[in-house]
Amino acid sequence: MSERDDLRSVVVAIPTFRRLALLETLLTSLTPGLDASGVQILIGDNDCASDVVDLVAKFQARGVQIHYLPVSDRGVAQVRNALIAEASRRWPGWRWIAMLDDDGIADATWLRTLIACGERFDAHLVGGPVLGVLPDNATALARNSIFASRRRWPTGPVDTLNTTQNLAISRRCIDLLSTPLFDRRYGASGGEDYDLFRRTARAGGRIVWCDEAEVTEPAPPERLTRRGLLHRYYTTGLYMSIIDAVYDGSSATWLVGVKGLARSVVDVLVGVVRGADDQTAQAVLGAAHHVGRIAGSAGLVSRRYG
Repeated sequence: MSERDDLRSVVVAIPTFRRLALLETLLTSLTPGLDASGVQILIGDNDCASDVVDLVAKFQARGVQIHYLPVSDRGVAQVRNALIAEASRRWPGWRWIAMLDDDGIADATWLRTLIACGERFDAHLVGGPVLGVLPDNATALARNSIFASRRRWPTGPVDTLNTTQNLAISRRCIDLLSTPLFDRRYGASGGEDYDLFRRTARAGGRIVWCDEAEVTEPAPPERLTRRGLLHRYYTTGLYMSIIDAVYDGSSATWLVGVKGLARSVVDVLVGVVRGADDQTAQAVLGAAHHVGRIAGSAGLVSRRYG
């Protein structure tokens, strides 16, 4: 095996918070075949719960190289930073840290595909698709949301990525930006990943998309209600406007929200007149997003994970 194909310097880092059953499903999907690869798995538990300790011990008994890290400092940015710091302490020669969320499903081929792509393009960050799984009775709003599908690109360099679910971070990114990589100001709001993508691009880092490295993410029913979906899009717009203002300026960011809302309102009306459910649903979600952007420009702060 060549050095570029060697996974012994790869760490899979997984933040978790009170989703034991989902975490077990992820680990069951991911770990077969990893035992001989040298990959280390690190679980960052933001609830510091004994049941996660027991789950990790169960997989250790099966020969999986998996480790438990309690993180008492609450927040998604905080636990991601703790994972990177602990990986550097335990395995100072790591080359890639691959991140998954605890509600994903990924097999052992996912990791090799993602890392090989990152090596091929000499990337600082490499991400791949997250495929949503919806119930059969999903509404038009749910079918047109990020829980059904997110944007995809051809494999190769891109300007940004979607999420930290299915993301690999190169050691070169640490050298480029220093640590901590994730801004703790977004620990309660979300958006720590979006900020990382923007900061990496501004610093001249190479961001790469690997369309072949897929992860599946079943959507929980409580996220698919009308209220849940609109809240998701509103809070995403909120934190994106706050972050964009840092890089693009307040005036430009506010203008994006106003123009986007106006366009979305027109699209809603057109969709209703045409009886086009999908078009209407997309426009309603877009309107919620841009209302959030305007609210963020006005100084409101999201506490999605508060």
